[in-house]
Amino acid sequence: MGGIIHVVQLSFKPEVDSKKIDELTAGLAALKDQCVHPSTGDLYVQSVRVGADNSIERFQNGFTHMMVMEFKSSEDRDYYVKSDPAHLAFVAGLLPSVKGLQVLDIDA
Repeated sequence: MGGIIHVVQLSFKPEVDSKKIDELTAGLAALKDQCVHPSTGDLYVQSVRVGADNSIERFQNGFTHMMVMEFKSSEDRDYYVKSDPAHLAFVAGLLPSVKGLQVLDIDA
């Protein structure tokens, strides 16, 4: 099977200031350099892009930020989502600031 594109859409609670949002989005981007494959010891996230929405279409449904991450395989994605300690720790710190969250994955 081919790679996986992992898309996360976020909106933040009104009380979360722009400095905190910048820290959190930088933390999302940094996961690429923190997630280590358990059997190889290598970094396994292929690519990450994170940013604030700038669409003119007006179909954001309240989401303000997006992350797009690419994995070589569904197995790598599954490890990232379910078991990677760097990801799980980051998510635990992220969720208190999040108002809305949506995740979609597609084949690369």
